[in-house]
Amino acid sequence: MKRRDALKNIGLSAGLIIATPSVISLLNSCNTNPNNWRPIFLNKEQAKVLMDIVDVIIPKTDTPSANEVNVVEFLDKYYKEILDDNRQKWLKETYVSLLNLIKSNYSDTINDLTEDNYKDLLDNHMILNGESNDISELLKNIKSDTIWAYKISEFVGENVLAYDPIPGVAYCGNLEELTGGKSWSL
Repeated sequence: MKRRDALKNIGLSAGLIIATPSVISLLNSCNTNPNNWRPIFLNKEQAKVLMDIVDVIIPKTDTPSANEVNVVEFLDKYYKEILDDNRQKWLKETYVSLLNLIKSNYSDTINDLTEDNYKDLLDNHMILNGESNDISELLKNIKSDTIWAYKISEFVGENVLAYDPIPGVAYCGNLEELTGGKSWSL
């Protein structure tokens, strides 16, 4: 990684840490019924593709899927309210490129895509021969943002991860004994 990219990422991380209370309150506001939700940053096709991709990344198992905890609604609000203008412009352009790639390689109709189509998209376009392009960067960002948003959602924090409603207590010991092997919630 180039030094400039590393410094840029450090700056973005510092900004994220400062913005964390805003981000958490933004996530907590994402509790609408997915059928009633309307995107504010993405268009409907882009939101549909994102919904399908996040459920491939975190499908429903014994825990809820990414869509069941409103990850896409959060990401859409995050894109609109937190990201700077340059990043928003890049996202809009890259989502258009992603849709064009999907329509040329899989189906002209987004609703006809299958889970296997999305798995193939992620497998073949997230990393291209060790090189990166805008679409592969977008897919990598979607993956990391999905995992991040999922882990900080209220439902996952309280019901999936180890949760202590009284913060500030220091625990010493084996994680397996203290939490049943679960990571701590924020």
